[in-house]
Amino acid sequence: MDNTNTKKKMAFPHTLIIILIMIVFAAILTYLIPAGQYDRIEAAGRKVVDPASYHMVDSNPATLFDIFTAIPSGMKAVASIANMVLIIGGSFAVIEATGATKAMLAKVLKMGGHLGAALLPIVIIAFSMLPAFTGNAESMLAFVPLGILFARTLGFDAMVGVSITIAAGNAGFASGLFNTMTTGVAQTLLGIEMFSGLWFRAIGYILLLCSVCFWTVWYAMRVKKDPARSCCYDVEQAAKANASEVNEIDSQLTTRRLLVLAEFAAGIGCVIYGALNGWDFGTQIAAVFLIMAIVCGLTGGFSGNRICDEFVAGARRVLVGALVVGFAKAISLVMDQAFITDTIVYGFSSLLSGMPKVIGALFMYIFQVIMNCFIISGSGQAAATIPIMGPLGDVLGLSPQTVVTAFIFGDGLTNLLLPMSAATMGAVAIAGITYGQYVKYIWRIILTNLCIGGAMVVIATMIHL
Repeated sequence: MDNTNTKKKMAFPHTLIIILIMIVFAAILTYLIPAGQYDRIEAAGRKVVDPASYHMVDSNPATLFDIFTAIPSGMKAVASIANMVLIIGGSFAVIEATGATKAMLAKVLKMGGHLGAALLPIVIIAFSMLPAFTGNAESMLAFVPLGILFARTLGFDAMVGVSITIAAGNAGFASGLFNTMTTGVAQTLLGIEMFSGLWFRAIGYILLLCSVCFWTVWYAMRVKKDPARSCCYDVEQAAKANASEVNEIDSQLTTRRLLVLAEFAAGIGCVIYGALNGWDFGTQIAAVFLIMAIVCGLTGGFSGNRICDEFVAGARRVLVGALVVGFAKAISLVMDQAFITDTIVYGFSSLLSGMPKVIGALFMYIFQVIMNCFIISGSGQAAATIPIMGPLGDVLGLSPQTVVTAFIFGDGLTNLLLPMSAATMGAVAIAGITYGQYVKYIWRIILTNLCIGGAMVVIATMIHL
């Protein structure tokens, strides 16, 4: 009895509790950090800070009521992303209920399942490409259910499915290969050719992929050997209890299911096309998933009521994730409304002045890592920090490309950990795992990637990139 009580007391807090604590902490900071602002000016077609314009403003600390009003305000601000999470969750539930994807993966398992973990690097490379070219990490949410289904079919767990999609996507995003939202904005603001220095970022991309591949395969092999070592063992046991055995559907790749798969492939093709052409994820891409759910459901022989029931059940499973996205946004809203975000930027930038070149570059990287906790938007962080970091880089003797390198790696790599990241928390919700279980797995990848990022910044400094 005592044992049970102890376990309950040691239970990892709910994700919403963690975020609420962070909101309260942000509110406390509004009483400790002076309010201040930079003036915004037009540069390269967007509003950026004027580095010389920082000034104190009237304090506006958050009240207790502000803490709670920030949450619905945050949900309102990210409504499109929350909607997308719910629609993707519902749509995949309908498609999965047809049995088509499971039947397909059963065939894959029969043909190449003997390769096991050897298939994972191929899949990781494939999933990393979309964010590398679009600069939109949230696009990977569309593939999380498929990644989880693929991983489970090979005898792994949902965490492997999250890793081959979200961690892989983060490697593509954080490397900044053709990322218009980070690399493009930063280079434009610094007046250097967009996407110049590609060869150097390509090296970073390869190293980050190696990190994701190594840790994913290492973990997958451990889980395959002993399922009890899974970070989400309870989730997997529940999933096995509710799921059909693969062997039962192995021979059921019927004409109807082949048609569903063709429609599904066409839908995913539309998603990729839309992502590459700047479609809005909260409306246009979400609409594609709604169409996929209806068309695939009807082709699968479902009635209208059955489609709705499956859709609602799928959306219900990811509801927490949709709430988390809104809750997380409240953190930055509390700080922005109190005018302390610019003060934090100003304080950190002041600390970097006068440092030796390599040390200064490393601290610039750390500065961007820390700032990503306050400004989760890549383009937003670029607009707020690059106009300050650029001149500071000149003072320290750093090239503009080195400043960009410090920014893109500092901005992107910690997105895998931050509860404010829509891609991260959306994936956690879709997988049905807890944030604590996710952290238990992902910390190795994050730590390795941060070391890679730091090494790339040092090398960029030494070769005067």
